Amino acid sequence: MKIAEIHGYEVYDSRGLPTIACNLVLDNGMYVTSMVPSGASTGKHEALELRDGGERLFGKGVKKAIENIHEKIAPALINKELDAIEMDRIIINLDPTIQKKVLGANATLAVSMALFRAHAMILSMEVYDFIAQTLRFDEISIPVPLINVINGGSHADNNLSIQEYLIIPFGVSSFAQAMEVSSEIVQRLGLLLKQAGKNTYTGDEGGFAPSFSSSIEPLDFIVQAIHDAGYDSSTVGLGLDVAASEFYDEEKEKYLFDGELYTSEKLIDFYSALIKKYPLLYIEDGLAQDDWKYWKVFKDSCGEFVRIIGDDLLVTNHERIKYAIEEDAVGGAIIKPNQIGTVSEALQAVLLCQENGLTTVASHRSGETSDFFIADFALGVNAQYIKCGGLHHSDRLAKYNRFLQIEYLKQVSLF
Repeated sequence: MKIAEIHGYEVYDSRGLPTIACNLVLDNGMYVTSMVPSGASTGKHEALELRDGGERLFGKGVKKAIENIHEKIAPALINKELDAIEMDRIIINLDPTIQKKVLGANATLAVSMALFRAHAMILSMEVYDFIAQTLRFDEISIPVPLINVINGGSHADNNLSIQEYLIIPFGVSSFAQAMEVSSEIVQRLGLLLKQAGKNTYTGDEGGFAPSFSSSIEPLDFIVQAIHDAGYDSSTVGLGLDVAASEFYDEEKEKYLFDGELYTSEKLIDFYSALIKKYPLLYIEDGLAQDDWKYWKVFKDSCGEFVRIIGDDLLVTNHERIKYAIEEDAVGGAIIKPNQIGTVSEALQAVLLCQENGLTTVASHRSGETSDFFIADFALGVNAQYIKCGGLHHSDRLAKYNRFLQIEYLKQVSLF
């Protein structure tokens, strides 16, 4: 089956900002569509999201990236037999820069996602099965969801330094049960916030986003909500995506956390104290993206008790993940295809992690669409965890509902 047409066009993400949709048409008239997400809290080492600049749409337009699809990527693929992996290689060769500075990672990923969808379609396979087959996995399992219940940092208009407060429903037997438990806790949390006189407006990723007296206070509310919903730490744990790069002062080499300057050592001590007090299982980006020296200290101090996960530190980049493995700096990695620019490169990052015993966490972005590709990707690569955001916005629930659909139709188990 050959590719007949590739078209890119502007659509809008969950923040009302433009992003790219890509229609890929086969020579038999069948077609697929992909839509790429966009990040707000972005690591400086991740692939470039090409924007237009200028006055239109506050400079956020993506017509330049779409032009690259039409004038550079499409001519290299049209009238060729569809092969997602080989065509990803062609795209990579068109832009060999690590950060996709020539074409833009939003352009390359839009096409790459469409290629994988189309290849799966012509084989009459689900995308997750095609990805699993590509990686030669015999079995797949649904990852444990990391449910975002309170937003802060770059994802909310409040005073929280920490970006995401997560619940982890690990002591369950199915994804459906994980969602039921999480929904009950979220509803309880909303009631507690209202009773405390706090608003229940939501942030970018669908978690509650009121202000608090400190970045610790939300943990007390969440623990109480878990208790009120009838659960405890044997069923539900807590996680944090700190996004520490967002409040790191490179000149002072210190972290401005809750209005106070912290050294790396002091911040690590802070996390150690939290681990002793709360049922924390997971800390993501607890230090800044280039604070390599103290990432190892952090893992040595806390890695026995919680999963130490790198996001901005690693940006789904093979070389940065490899270096982190050599330095024994992390226990796991966030995998975001738009951080690297093609599905194939994200798959390579997953394999490197799995070959070296690192936990893999497939993740959405703060600017999302109804596209649920990341759910199929997470299932296909056997990621241990999935981040899709909170339970309030339909762009997040599209991913969660995709897992429920798969579990119902295929009887794929959790874990």
